Amino acid sequence: MFSTPTLFGARLQSPPVGPAPSKVRQDRHWKINMTTSGAAQRRLSPYEQARLDKIKRNETRLASLGLLNVKKQLTTPRRQVVTKRGVNRSAASSVTPSPPSRASGRLKSQTVQYAPLAMEDDGSGSTYVGVKTPIIMITEKKKTKGFKCDIPMNVSSLPLTKDEKSKIERKMKGDDEFLEKFEDYLTNVDVISDPNRRSVLRQITKLVLGEGISYSRWPEGCIFLRDIKIGPTDDVLKLMDIGRECEEKWGKDLGNGWLLSHPLKKLYMFQQYHLQQEE
Repeated sequence: MFSTPTLFGARLQSPPVGPAPSKVRQDRHWKINMTTSGAAQRRLSPYEQARLDKIKRNETRLASLGLLNVKKQLTTPRRQVVTKRGVNRSAASSVTPSPPSRASGRLKSQTVQYAPLAMEDDGSGSTYVGVKTPIIMITEKKKTKGFKCDIPMNVSSLPLTKDEKSKIERKMKGDDEFLEKFEDYLTNVDVISDPNRRSVLRQITKLVLGEGISYSRWPEGCIFLRDIKIGPTDDVLKLMDIGRECEEKWGKDLGNGWLLSHPLKKLYMFQQYHLQQEE
């Protein structure tokens, strides 16, 4: 027999005799699939086996104490999921209706009045002051029908007659009474907004005092009716014509007529109103 070859005195190991590695893997896979026991397919770790044993012991103890059914009863039911399409009919029917929302009477342009404080008896013989109760009253805004008259725009002058001047002079004497009645006319008869009423009164007061009316866009020194006092019996149409000439020469009013045109128109209507009124 031949001896095992050596290299430098060391014995060489011959390769092991057996099937190929791929054949061994196929045999192991076949053996595992052929097992019939579930435990053989997957073995539990010591921790998992101890956990299952503990759960089983706890359930046995709860059953012996009669608490196993109580545990099932205390389990909270599953919450109903509200979808985007809507809620369940039973859940919708159990919703408590919300009280009507409160609305502000001020935002609805309603007049809010409060009842006066009253002394109330609480049954103990002593009286106390009651709380103010808001009373909402819906009122309609009164539309004031102002005085209107036609203003002849194609007439440059229309002075009053002697009788017309006497009638107006009997109704108002002096500049103070004239301005007071003119303000009352704008407030109660020919009603306009507060800013517009203040603007008209300011311009007419300047003309009554003889100060005249200046404008920032006019050249320096250009003043309408400076040192000329006007009164309730003057020819207002003539004053309006002079105002138009001033604007054409010095510059147009960019304030929508509140510089000269509207104040003089209100003065003319005030004059005609008192001429038509009975004394």
